[in-house]
Amino acid sequence: MRRMPHIRAAIFVAALCILGGPSPAPAAPSHGLAMFGELKHGPDFDHFDYVNPDAPKGGTLKLATIGTFDSLNPFILKGIAAGGSNMIFETLLEKSADEPYAAYGLLAKSVDIAPDRSWVEFTLHPEARWHDGQPITADDVVFSFNILRDKGHPFYQGY
Repeated sequence: MRRMPHIRAAIFVAALCILGGPSPAPAAPSHGLAMFGELKHGPDFDHFDYVNPDAPKGGTLKLATIGTFDSLNPFILKGIAAGGSNMIFETLLEKSADEPYAAYGLLAKSVDIAPDRSWVEFTLHPEARWHDGQPITADDVVFSFNILRDKGHPFYQGY
């Protein structure tokens, strides 16, 4: 069975490309995207300002939700996805919680957008791995994007 990396960030980038914005697209690959102004953090930052890198590690996290579910797939129309089931996927880009419409590379080392916003190109981090240690490849991202667009929720079909 083919593994599916999450492409929520790709959808975010597609939305940025479609919506446009007051600032021009990057002229060269960048470590992230900002729809308004400049990115707050440089390419070598190691954590967001609101993250405590010295926070205690380990323990147990228990989450609750009201309701029921019949699917662990949050990307399909049929069924009810389990609450929080979208939290188990890594993304190409990670949205910043303190910068509106800004995202930084997570699985992606860099992102480049055409000046006319007709295409977007991601370069994956060489360290990006599946849970079993296998590298995540461009083919994996393309497969995930295509299957989500072709068989996922209709929301994704416009991409």
